Amino acid sequence: MHTLFLLRHAQPDSIPAGGGDAERPLTALGRRQAAEVGQRLALRGVGLTLCSPALRTRQTFEASGLDCPIELIKGFYGGSTDTMRGAIAEAGEEIDSVLVIGHAPTVPALASELAYPSDPAGAEEIGRWYPPATLTEIAIEGPWADLADGSTTGLLRGVQRI
Repeated sequence: MHTLFLLRHAQPDSIPAGGGDAERPLTALGRRQAAEVGQRLALRGVGLTLCSPALRTRQTFEASGLDCPIELIKGFYGGSTDTMRGAIAEAGEEIDSVLVIGHAPTVPALASELAYPSDPAGAEEIGRWYPPATLTEIAIEGPWADLADGSTTGLLRGVQRI
């Protein structure tokens, strides 16, 4: 069994003058949120982080203090749950846990999609309220590769809103 952590980036600031949405940095609160998420995840162990290339997601990873490999996945910015599933499916079987750092609506949509069969009420709540720095833990039975076809679901282990 594998563990998938789905994290919406921590609290971002407004769009900087002359910049775009992808250049939004974290606020001071966001940096504190990311550090707290990192402390919680450090106790669990993360083997690989898959992250959107947007500034706020990269800063969320950096402020978390996690010591694991990170891959920036261009398709996570504005991408679909299928794109996210495909990237996760490429994780090696030797990796027990994967952290995804991305954006709404894709992260909460994937969390809800994976959790629905095990906890419909929990999945519906995820779909309604998933603020910045929300972390969902889902147990995935079977190989990571099975996520690619869209049929694999998981067991919702918890949702933490930091």
